[in-house]
Amino acid sequence: MHKLLLAFLFLVNTVFALEIVTTIKPLADISKEVVKSKANVSYIIPPNVSIHLYEYKISDIKKVAKADLFLYIGSGEPNINNLIEIAKRKALLPVSSIDGIFLIKKFEFEKHNHHNEDENEAFHPALWLDPYNAKVIAKEIYIKVSKLDPENKEFYKKNYESFAKNCDELIKYGKQKFSQLKQKDFISYHYTWPYFTNRFGLNYAEVIELGHGREPSIKHILKIIKLIKTKKISSIFAARQFYNPKFTNLIKKEANINVVILDPFGINMDYIKMMKLNIDKVYEGLR
Repeated sequence: MHKLLLAFLFLVNTVFALEIVTTIKPLADISKEVVKSKANVSYIIPPNVSIHLYEYKISDIKKVAKADLFLYIGSGEPNINNLIEIAKRKALLPVSSIDGIFLIKKFEFEKHNHHNEDENEAFHPALWLDPYNAKVIAKEIYIKVSKLDPENKEFYKKNYESFAKNCDELIKYGKQKFSQLKQKDFISYHYTWPYFTNRFGLNYAEVIELGHGREPSIKHILKIIKLIKTKKISSIFAARQFYNPKFTNLIKKEANINVVILDPFGINMDYIKMMKLNIDKVYEGLR
């Protein structure tokens, strides 16, 4: 009888747990910080692939259709309108529309990579790489899940406040580290990091790739090599999801520069650990 009661309670908890689905892992990681074990959280796009090129599966569509809360960026994700139509209308949470979110709408390198023109992006999608935005997203998740599950409102609030504090400490940690640097010029393979460089006071000096999947021209590579030598830049940075080693190795050989691999999606770690590791790697690369 005791075993049957435990099985019944487990079944009830499983059936009635909130279902939160996100397009990318960082949004899922932020959600988990708020809901912990009180909800089932999953993401669609694997963290080791390009967000721009992923093709949705039938299983992804089924996930979104069942979700009590569906978080998406609203820029950069492939065919997002198809998923929005499938989701429950009350479940939709486009994080770019959250009150207080910081968006980068002017692209520093649009003259040569046509980032927003070709991809129809009104803002840069990698907004989670600013811990301030992560804090804003977490607060909205707390508000949404508290309405869906009011009995656990204080639990969600406590978790949100703890995560927000960690984000504030992360910003302080990064600013203190980067303030020590004389060289703050940042070059990346793909234009992934404007939120990161903006938050931590770095200068986004150049991008190697000419847009999503567009190979750089010889002229552009020579321009970057000259920039590196002139400004005595010690490292270039590449996100493992957006990276062609052929060109970085060429620049490395000609300019005697380090290539530092970063991870903007946190393949094997949570949000705070991912951001701290990237801060440390960028700091060491620029030092």
